[in-house]
Amino acid sequence: MARRATVVFAALAAADTLLAATGHNRQRWVTKPLLMPVLMAGRDRPAQRALALGGAGDVALLGSSQTAFTAGLACFLAGHVAWIMALRQRPGRGRLRARPVLAAPHVAAFAAMNAYLWRRTGQDRLPVIVYSAALLAMSLTALDSGSTRTAAGGALFLASDTLLALGRFGDLHLPAHEGLVMATYTSAQALLAG
Repeated sequence: MARRATVVFAALAAADTLLAATGHNRQRWVTKPLLMPVLMAGRDRPAQRALALGGAGDVALLGSSQTAFTAGLACFLAGHVAWIMALRQRPGRGRLRARPVLAAPHVAAFAAMNAYLWRRTGQDRLPVIVYSAALLAMSLTALDSGSTRTAAGGALFLASDTLLALGRFGDLHLPAHEGLVMATYTSAQALLAG
């Protein structure tokens, strides 16, 4: 079941990434809400909870208002907490205890991004710091898992949300920016789901 769902998810993710990259936002109301529900099939309950929160965040972020952004941020914040709980239940933890230096790139990315965004986030400064701390904790939990696949998922989530923050607050838009956000995000969720 999970294998078939992953194939369907990959097709949906590719379609949504292409739509995002080319600015076809109306069509994304069809693809984006289906991503996480499809990926949930065959996963354990803790992963399903984290993916469901991601799905709620996906739908919220289809809106363009400040309220939609805040709702999406709240859903993904709860999703990161859910991923931390889900990953801590899996076997193989302790990699960071054995090699704490592995956390350095994640912590450096967190510090650099928050320093860069400090003056740019305005009224969203505190929520962004809280959110980015939860994102960092999730990526470090994924790294601590001892699974290369899970660690890659955590790192890609960090990359995805960094791109999203740079676009929203830093006014930095790479070519096909939204497509890059979705490509890293969907890959991250799939890798974390296992």
